[in-house]
Amino acid sequence: MNDDLQLKFKFWIEKSNGESILGEGKWMLLKAIKETGSLQAAVNQLGYTYRQTWENLKKIESKLGFPLIEKTRGGEKGGHTILTAEGEKMVYFFDHLYERASPEINKLFEDMISSLQQLKQHE
Repeated sequence: MNDDLQLKFKFWIEKSNGESILGEGKWMLLKAIKETGSLQAAVNQLGYTYRQTWENLKKIESKLGFPLIEKTRGGEKGGHTILTAEGEKMVYFFDHLYERASPEINKLFEDMISSLQQLKQHE
């Protein structure tokens, strides 16, 4: 049995019709906005395009029914972007989802690999 096998997984939120709303990429974007205080800095950090990302965020917010970010333009110190309370909750949710689910999912995978190795030994 190959010892370098890994299980990869992602979580996302979708509508009942299968339409994806928010997943790992936008979670990472929201985290980057939270860290940098700037949508521009976040898209630069992640290699996204500003315009497409802005349009995607607006679509996501529309589908969710609440804003995820709050943007302030210009001013003496320039504009900034912060997460709304809902945006913060989404980041917190995904952070904790991966934190709690990853060990459990990896344990299940390790158990499956172990079971397969035991079957192979009995052949």
